[in-house]
Amino acid sequence: MAVCKDDINNLKTKLMDARTALVAMLGESDLTKQKECSAKVKSITEETLALFPKWIENAKGTNVEAKLKDLKDAWDIFRNTRDNEVIPNFFAGKVAEAKAVGGGIQKERFAKMSSAVDELLTMT
Repeated sequence: MAVCKDDINNLKTKLMDARTALVAMLGESDLTKQKECSAKVKSITEETLALFPKWIENAKGTNVEAKLKDLKDAWDIFRNTRDNEVIPNFFAGKVAEAKAVGGGIQKERFAKMSSAVDELLTMT
């Protein structure tokens, strides 16, 4: 089964939802709400990670496969920075640091991933 536009739109939605939850967390002062946002990011991330292997396998031998692999690599870098720097710094009280990374390099990485998703939409 090939990768279809619905798959890519689903991915786009998940990436946007995770980013939105992260930005909400960074702007939230209530600890309970912060933790809810962090849990939402984690849940969406787990769902997203489960999708990539299936889609890459389904796209095997096509130009979509290469673009999905590139997107997965970009997602991994984004996710690792978010999970190992942004979120831990935020909960350690280093809010300015977390926001600087989240609004700096992470914003650029997210834009790159969004562009790749849009390109995938034209390919499927």
